[in-house]
Amino acid sequence: MSFSSNVKEELIKSIPHDRHCRLCELTAILAFAGKRSGSSIFVYQSSETKGAIRKCFTLLNKTFNINTDVLGEGIDNGRTFIEFGRKTPGMSAVLDAIANEAPGYLLSNDCCKRAYLRGTFISVGFVGDPGKSYHLEFVCQDEDSAVMLKELLYDFDIEAKSTKRRKYYVVYIKDADTIQDVLNVLDAHNSLMEFVNARILKDVRNDLNRRNNCDIGNISRAVNAGSKQIDDIRLIEEKVGLDALPAQLQEIAKLRLDNPESSLTELGEMLDPKVGKSGVNHRLRKIGEFAENLRQQ
Repeated sequence: MSFSSNVKEELIKSIPHDRHCRLCELTAILAFAGKRSGSSIFVYQSSETKGAIRKCFTLLNKTFNINTDVLGEGIDNGRTFIEFGRKTPGMSAVLDAIANEAPGYLLSNDCCKRAYLRGTFISVGFVGDPGKSYHLEFVCQDEDSAVMLKELLYDFDIEAKSTKRRKYYVVYIKDADTIQDVLNVLDAHNSLMEFVNARILKDVRNDLNRRNNCDIGNISRAVNAGSKQIDDIRLIEEKVGLDALPAQLQEIAKLRLDNPESSLTELGEMLDPKVGKSGVNHRLRKIGEFAENLRQQ
């Protein structure tokens, strides 16, 4: 299962204790996963809405004592749907209680807002695998729903962006810290811990890659610099001989020829008396200037 599916599965298994929270979550599921037609709401079964329908059955039973065997089913253009209508025993009270959107009084408490966001995520939410990328989104049918979601998230100090994708309005977040905040608001605590662990592992892996790349870059630069130094020394040796160099430069030149792969620090340790890295670099730079003058001549 994907990480997003795991999050939804955790939310589906979590049943609010208070009736008003169950009502809010049910309202969100029927509003975002359902389609109203006359006095009925149809929820078409797909890979994305199966979980929403399961949670819907549970909430109807817990909140209104309506069992799954009284819900209508059918096929429309090859798609299976579940019908929640007033003709179904007990559903009239449900539809009267929730309508298309949650009444303002139902969303007056933070617990109810969390429940509504849970129902929305189960219906139209998605969160990417934190080991690959950071992305969370809600796909809404209309702009008003997207605006309402952004406002609900903002009540928890979560700022989300929105965009239009074909005929849908998408509310999305791409910041890892903010996605963690959303999972916390949804009460998806197990998924939150999984997200944090994956993020830590990813950060450690990226840090190791950066260090390796840095080490490789340093080695490459050191090899290139060493090759240039040896070329300069060979040129001097061929044109005028190393005796043309001052004694200190002769010493470091011979050491470099004998130890082409040694670092500047290692070369400095071989000198007597020992010289630091900057001192060795200074001498080799002088040799380079001497060789450049020979080239120009």
